[in-house]
Amino acid sequence: MQALYPNDASMIDSIGRILIVLSFVIVGLRNLQAFHVEDHVKRLGFFKCPMPRAAFWVGIAIEFVGCALVLANWHAAIGVILLIIFTVVASLLLLRFWEMDDPMKRIGMQNGFCANIAVTGGLLLLLQNVL
Repeated sequence: MQALYPNDASMIDSIGRILIVLSFVIVGLRNLQAFHVEDHVKRLGFFKCPMPRAAFWVGIAIEFVGCALVLANWHAAIGVILLIIFTVVASLLLLRFWEMDDPMKRIGMQNGFCANIAVTGGLLLLLQNVL
């Protein structure tokens, strides 16, 4: 079966690309809800991120630009790199499990951190297709 994108080896690669981007779009749209914006800004401030509100909006912009580039297959490698940067930086800023005293919060953040390691691995696999 023919792939949807010229650089993808198969339809499975194309579906994987779409599912990876879809996960970023779904979470990104959810994070635009007022409650989530304030929660993220508060957490960024708690973890001593400079200019937490600006950092949040820059992160959202990077996330959606990366998604658009990958889906449009226009400078898709740059889009994947943006998503990798977003994932790594967001993990280091927001999932600082090593600073949590509460065991339940620590485990939850550790799980999220590990999930983002897997997402980064998937993005690296995608990057080899779009180069």
